[in-house]
Amino acid sequence: MMKAWILIVLGAGLAVADVSAARVKGITSVAELAYYAGQSGNSIKMKPGVYQMEDYLTPEVISAVDRDDVMGAAMISFSGNGNTFDLTGVTIEVNTELLSAFGDKVMEFYVTGSNNRIVGLTVTDIGNAPTARGGQSFVVDGRKNAIKDVTLNMRGSSPYGYGDLIGKGGGSLVRLQKHSGMLVTGLDIQILDCSIYSRSFGHLFFVQGGRNVYFENCYAEAVTRTTDEMLAETEGLAFDVEFAAVYKNYAGEKVITPGYTKSLSECGFRNYGTGGAEGHKTGAMRFVNCRAKNCRIGFALSKTEGDIRVQGCEATGCEAGYNLDGVTVENSRGDAVNGPLLYLNDGDPSTVDLALMPAMNKTTVHAVATIAGKDHEVTLKSWRNMARAQVHPILLGASRPSGCNPFSPLGARPASGITLINETGMPVEIGTTVSASTITSNGPVTDNGAGNTVSSAQPASE
Repeated sequence: MMKAWILIVLGAGLAVADVSAARVKGITSVAELAYYAGQSGNSIKMKPGVYQMEDYLTPEVISAVDRDDVMGAAMISFSGNGNTFDLTGVTIEVNTELLSAFGDKVMEFYVTGSNNRIVGLTVTDIGNAPTARGGQSFVVDGRKNAIKDVTLNMRGSSPYGYGDLIGKGGGSLVRLQKHSGMLVTGLDIQILDCSIYSRSFGHLFFVQGGRNVYFENCYAEAVTRTTDEMLAETEGLAFDVEFAAVYKNYAGEKVITPGYTKSLSECGFRNYGTGGAEGHKTGAMRFVNCRAKNCRIGFALSKTEGDIRVQGCEATGCEAGYNLDGVTVENSRGDAVNGPLLYLNDGDPSTVDLALMPAMNKTTVHAVATIAGKDHEVTLKSWRNMARAQVHPILLGASRPSGCNPFSPLGARPASGITLINETGMPVEIGTTVSASTITSNGPVTDNGAGNTVSSAQPASE
């Protein structure tokens, strides 16, 4: 009898569950994978190679697929329990024409069973046909499931090429046919060493209703594009709506505005308050050594039930690196190339330790950070003591713009009880709504607030 080991999350730590796999099977087709995904107690090894999803998804198979009113339909459902799937070296190509064959919502892979371990799979979308209405490449529900070394190469959405400028929800200027990456809705879930490369409009890694979810060494990468490139188009969806936008610019106009950079996808790592087939409230999450590149927001995290902790993570090239409410960030980093490193919002207090990387922007950026709310503890420092040549302010008493969109105006919000240690050399501007806060800075400070304590730190290291 072969032993299969599954790592699971218990509280803040890790434990090992011993799952006895009584049957060891070698498989050579997607149809076999789909069959064993619905069985229990197996150890499955799939022969390395490139497989086509459409070889399995015949019209007869598609017509027989179960559809959930909340989650939609899945191409392959891992509904069994206690399985291990060694898919190392396996690539399954999904013709994006299949994305609209299941009705409004589609999932390429859906894990609903428990105590399963899936390792090594690459999923590559072929073509650019969009979903009918929306969907995900990979959804992880159930309990005590571990997903390791899975890579998603995502395509298949509309719009694509403009980020969220012509819509992302209600009030969109065009029909939305989104396609997101990996959604976690289950309990005690581990996502390890997984990567998403998105050429699709949708989130990359996100949690809705997941509880006690652990991400480690995960990578989320999207593509950016300048608004000048968008405005140069002579056809396409933005051209068709005369380059209108859902966001106002600094002049109060809802138009795509030149001089900025947008991500063509959504957030690298994101959570919502509830989700999943049963509508669970989202619980504790932990992110360790994860990276987001070129996303709308690298880490968009807001406390619901349970603590959220970000450790040793990185956000580069994003419209906003970290957009936080009630989150602890430790020893992490990011740049301000296409937008601020940090939006720290009113709501639950956050403790933030971030290093500002020195990469410089080529399009317009208005701030390194904005901080609003109460009782946050914030340390901003220079990454590896490297000074940033471009100067942009850290704004206390300022709030993120609508949708975190870089050409939309920043707002003003009260801030009090803030402790800020600024070791970036960037200037700090304290707004009129800021009170009873303590600022230690190695850059210049302008205090327009009331009852604040300002002191100097050592100069920034060169």
